[in-house]
Amino acid sequence: MAAVLHLKPLYRAPATPPPESPAQRRVRLGSRAAVWLFTGLFALAALILLTAIATMLFYKGELVRIGPDNCYIGEAPANTVAFGSLPLVHRLVYVGVGIARATPILMMFWSLRDLFGGYARGEVFSRDAARRFGRVGGWLCAYAVSPFLCHLFLAATGYEIDKNWAHMASLQAFILGLLVLVIGQVMQVGREIEEDREAFV
Repeated sequence: MAAVLHLKPLYRAPATPPPESPAQRRVRLGSRAAVWLFTGLFALAALILLTAIATMLFYKGELVRIGPDNCYIGEAPANTVAFGSLPLVHRLVYVGVGIARATPILMMFWSLRDLFGGYARGEVFSRDAARRFGRVGGWLCAYAVSPFLCHLFLAATGYEIDKNWAHMASLQAFILGLLVLVIGQVMQVGREIEEDREAFV
């Protein structure tokens, strides 16, 4: 009596990926457009930050003024002072505050660019995509709390002039950021469950 052995081949050709559906094509093309959009917004925000820093450091005129309620360009209330007339140390402190306030915005645009870049490459429900999604929420939360943290720093050091830091938009951004952060975590858990199921099968 002869025994028959069934041997698995050592090399298996990679499976041909299924053809792209119209919905997948729309997601990929829309994501490419979003990458260009968020790249442009990142560059614009960086340019605005650099212009603001240069203005705070070198502009000596009366056009830019700061007061207890806001910063103004052009006409301003009587209780404001020309920003260029402040001592250098005071202006340097506000440069640091400006960088701290702008960094979450820059990183949020860069994270969105990264997220949609992954979507354009077909990484929609991957673990990396979930991580990128959560990162957007984290930077949105950082953007929401940065005015309050800068207010605490300026109040503690005695350099605060503009005390109008509490805005409803910050609270809304914080809540939205938490939601995006949690959805990113849920996406990661869902991907882990899917990987465990595939490994079990």
